[in-house]
Amino acid sequence: MRYIKELPSERLEFQMFVLDELADALLAKGEDVIKVTIGIAELPIPERVQKVFAETLHDHEKTHVVYPEGLPELRQAIARYYKEHFHVETSPDNVFINVGTSAVFRNLFQLLSRPGLEILLPQPYYCLYLLSAILSDATIKYYDLDLKTGGIDFDSFNQVFDREKSSVIVLNSPGNPLGNVIPRQDIVRLNDIVAGQAYIIHDEIYNNVVFYDQYESPLTYLNRYKDAHIITNAFSKGFRMYTKRVGYAIVPEPLIMPVRIMQQHTLLTADPVNQHGMVEALRDLDSPRELMEVYRSRAEYSYNTLKDTGCHPIKAHGGFYVTLDCENWIKEKGFTDSKDLAKDILEKVYVATVPGTDFGIPNTLRLAFCNSRYNEAIDRLRIYFTGAVV
Repeated sequence: MRYIKELPSERLEFQMFVLDELADALLAKGEDVIKVTIGIAELPIPERVQKVFAETLHDHEKTHVVYPEGLPELRQAIARYYKEHFHVETSPDNVFINVGTSAVFRNLFQLLSRPGLEILLPQPYYCLYLLSAILSDATIKYYDLDLKTGGIDFDSFNQVFDREKSSVIVLNSPGNPLGNVIPRQDIVRLNDIVAGQAYIIHDEIYNNVVFYDQYESPLTYLNRYKDAHIITNAFSKGFRMYTKRVGYAIVPEPLIMPVRIMQQHTLLTADPVNQHGMVEALRDLDSPRELMEVYRSRAEYSYNTLKDTGCHPIKAHGGFYVTLDCENWIKEKGFTDSKDLAKDILEKVYVATVPGTDFGIPNTLRLAFCNSRYNEAIDRLRIYFTGAVV
């Protein structure tokens, strides 16, 4: 019997790409569409990194090396980066390179869970987590984030955490889609509740795009159960290299050999050209800081421009996105959910947004800061929601 795992398109098809493709179709017809869909920085890759790419590409010795765990130079650079800038003590042996964090999550969920065990995801979640959990055949449960404070709703967490069944818990801070920063005291409290009985994955992919405070990696202040914590990160966001697909995980000692074996068979190697570029990128922290300042300004413009329009912005404290709470608007206008709303916005004011259905919050929209015409897109959204010229 032939078998295909059920992946219901209504729930899992990535609407970010659906809306992006609809926008491209309108652009092809000559319409003036502004896309705030995909979180790919519009600022260029720094010249010094591009130079390393070019030089490495023509260096036969460098392009023909194969390291399933990642180039030793890059693993060393990441360990040094985390020590110098986030005060996290780790060894290059604990660092594993992969082609972005998407593959890292898929592998970790398959490694750390199984049918009968449970994976706990934040609500809202980044949709990669959901798909990776489905592929692992684990039971999926959700704990809520407070949309106002960005913190953890512990009533909901305590309802779903099970010492016998919970195998993986995901934290994302700064978060996608909310741009929330989970307070330190919440992470300490969660760590005490879990007490090392499940692995906690910290998705830190936006840790160099924090708007108002210096990022604190939890491994710097958690005193207990550190061997239950995993860090994931990548160069696709603050370092502006979305399409280069270089991500990594920092894993505790018990996971070193299992992850090594998985990557020996499923990865073999990530492109060494890109990896050498990432070594250079870690020497340049001005570029992420520049991008952070641009996106902080856009986040504040979003909030100030749209806060009284009926689709209320949730204040972002970091990351690449702002989320609009459109629940009342959707009900009043008779839309089914934010997919209908996003399509209507695209048709009427030529702004491509992302429906919150991608993140488990169907009455919201997500806007990516990643467009040089971003503020103009916000002005168009204000016109759409209010019918008034800005």
